[in-house]
Amino acid sequence: MAVLQDKSGASPGSQGARMIFNPPVELVEKEMLLPDLCRLKLHAPLIAKRALPGNFVQIKVSDSLDPVFRRPMSIHNCEDETFEMVFRVIGRGTQLLAEALPGRKFDCLGPLGNTFEIPETDETAVMIAGGVGLPPLYFLSRFLIERHRIEPSRVLFLLGIRDKTELIVGADAEKLGVEMKYSTDDGTHGFHGFVTALFEDIYARRLRNSKMRVYSCGPTPMMQALSRIALSFKLPCQLSLEGAMPCGVGTCLGCAVKLRAKDEYLRVCQEGPVFNAEEIEL
Repeated sequence: MAVLQDKSGASPGSQGARMIFNPPVELVEKEMLLPDLCRLKLHAPLIAKRALPGNFVQIKVSDSLDPVFRRPMSIHNCEDETFEMVFRVIGRGTQLLAEALPGRKFDCLGPLGNTFEIPETDETAVMIAGGVGLPPLYFLSRFLIERHRIEPSRVLFLLGIRDKTELIVGADAEKLGVEMKYSTDDGTHGFHGFVTALFEDIYARRLRNSKMRVYSCGPTPMMQALSRIALSFKLPCQLSLEGAMPCGVGTCLGCAVKLRAKDEYLRVCQEGPVFNAEEIEL
């Protein structure tokens, strides 16, 4: 029989000792980076003060029951009393968010979820993102540089995009001064191919003897491939999982992910969204 673990010691369905905040948030800035790529800045002092890289929010996108469920959104950055979200418009929920105007208020839960491990002093932090999997890794990179005083030269950022028209996705990370490498599906910029192949190429050419810690977020097939690579090279690797989280607070079990080689599960919204690659089976 499959069982569901709770690392916090709380029983499944309970919230354990974790406090959940439900502050009012107000949209203060909106920018369409691409026709289907949106950045929102929201005023929310309680969330901005507490959020850590990897955390997410559950935001109610309308005042009605359509759609019923909140949308889980990664936190891209926090500054002063605001936090940002960068997302692709892919359905009704994200379309409603992208159509909102400054001054619009939302019902929001957050910050939710766990965070990443900090790299050791002799490790290079390698960020591997696919498209709009970038936000938690950008937040982490900035956090390492500004809060932990890690030199930007110790952060390598690999970003996979469709083609060169999506280069703007990596603009914020480039401003951090980290080394940026791109892969494109059609070869119009940088490495031609998947970002996981770019990582294997760089690893084979210059990182094989380096100490590193890998962090990743993006489409599931990309992280499946990266998980296999990390395990084969015995690299410490953490994955920030995306996907549907109907409740976002651990009660519905709709986001359960299977533990590797065990008939047991963890909840992405409660025990994640950040997991060690060797821990879970994608």
